[in-house]
Amino acid sequence: MPHFEWIHLICAGAVAAAALLVVLHILFTMRDDSERASMWIILVLCLPVAGIVLYLLAGITRRNTLGKRISHAVEEFLRNRGEAEHRGLREYRDAMERFVSDGGSRESTMSHRRMLDALIRASLEDPASASMIPGTVPLSGNRLELLCDGSAAYPAMIECIRSARHNINMQTFIFADDRFGRIMMGELRKKALEGVQVRVICDRFGSFKSLFSLFFLPYLKRTPNLHVIPFSNTSLLTPWRIQLRNHRKLLVVDGRTAFIGGLNISEENFKWFTRPEREIHDFHCRLTGPAVGELQYAFLCDWFYASRDREALFTRDFFPVPEACGDSVVRTVPSGHGYLFEGSEKVFFTAASTARKSIWIITPYFAPSKDFSKALRMASARGVDVRLIVPRNNNHWYVKMAARSFYESLTGNGVRIFERLGTFTHAKAMLVDGEWAYFGSSNCDIRSFRLNYELDLLVSQGDFPEVLHRQFLEELRNSAEITPRDLASRSVPQKLLESICALMTPVL
Repeated sequence: MPHFEWIHLICAGAVAAAALLVVLHILFTMRDDSERASMWIILVLCLPVAGIVLYLLAGITRRNTLGKRISHAVEEFLRNRGEAEHRGLREYRDAMERFVSDGGSRESTMSHRRMLDALIRASLEDPASASMIPGTVPLSGNRLELLCDGSAAYPAMIECIRSARHNINMQTFIFADDRFGRIMMGELRKKALEGVQVRVICDRFGSFKSLFSLFFLPYLKRTPNLHVIPFSNTSLLTPWRIQLRNHRKLLVVDGRTAFIGGLNISEENFKWFTRPEREIHDFHCRLTGPAVGELQYAFLCDWFYASRDREALFTRDFFPVPEACGDSVVRTVPSGHGYLFEGSEKVFFTAASTARKSIWIITPYFAPSKDFSKALRMASARGVDVRLIVPRNNNHWYVKMAARSFYESLTGNGVRIFERLGTFTHAKAMLVDGEWAYFGSSNCDIRSFRLNYELDLLVSQGDFPEVLHRQFLEELRNSAEITPRDLASRSVPQKLLESICALMTPVL
């Protein structure tokens, strides 16, 4: 047999063996997710080389490695939290107990709260999820201010940073090496030089360009109170480590004011710094009141894991005695492995199951599970006004194609779908019955539901649901509704592309 034929046989055998190992890994690690497992097995068997490479890049979830390490860190952090609240933070704990809300008397509010409580209790077999329950109780006395786009949010954030006296804690998925990134780092460094403790967590995948270019290094030199760390390590030799990304966006100043939502740190959110075609429309909010303490805990828990810092995280500087600032009841939902597992998904399903009048969702990336798509169709079938707003101009064309694969089945069952025109819309929010809202970093997709670390607020009472309702109406005025004619006019190649992209829904 010619020499080159032996080489071909050896290569084919190696690929076959690698494919077999990957299939076995899929079967052992995705036993609870048959839809996702089937997609990967088909891809690996049909396109062995490309399938194996894609699986290494996007298929390995790291639940049993990184997920367990984070779970152990969360458990240790919460034990330390309990001890601190019985010692140095006893006054803080006693004050917080006065703000624990019973949910009010509205039947709809109690309905969604009872169901969410039951879903959390159903996670009791997972110790990490159970241990987070004290941190997800509804707290009264909060005030929220909706901030649309970086033009409103960034000046408010910088003003708050400049007023800091003790500590500034920030985490973001993307911290860009651009004009606004440099402005933000400059402001943080100034406060650090004044003696304020500044901590920043960025996601290594989302902030890869900044970390790779050593963007932070000049600011960290000779600035002892300024610390910037990635949430989790990865490298070119370990491409599978890009999973379990920290997608949270949070700024907490002196434990009294927090900013949370969808904005990353990037000039693309600031219309004066970027070209119109690159501008991003987004939602953020400023929060004051007792719930800020729970967001502070969420940040410090991430810091505890990422930095291995075990010193001085439970002090009065981080946790001042809370005061009532408004009328909103806020429940913090930190989702991800080691926190409230599939927390975002639980809230979205709660909405679909308990809504009586309406469910309005705005999301940049709509790639849900088949189960949630069915839940929205069932809600519509019982008379609920279900509306979905997604961007017509999406920064990820394949997600847009995958989302459109759901349109026909959803609109055929009464769900109304609107595409936001103009600027790419990165906003994420949900409004249910006009009475309670879900707001934060979570997209309506499987990645946010099951893979990412997300941080959101569930808000009822107060004026925030009404403010968000008015903003939804503004978004609808700037959107075009998808009609049966639009769906019928799609070409066969477009439908085929949508179907192919839909196969990748579990990892988009």
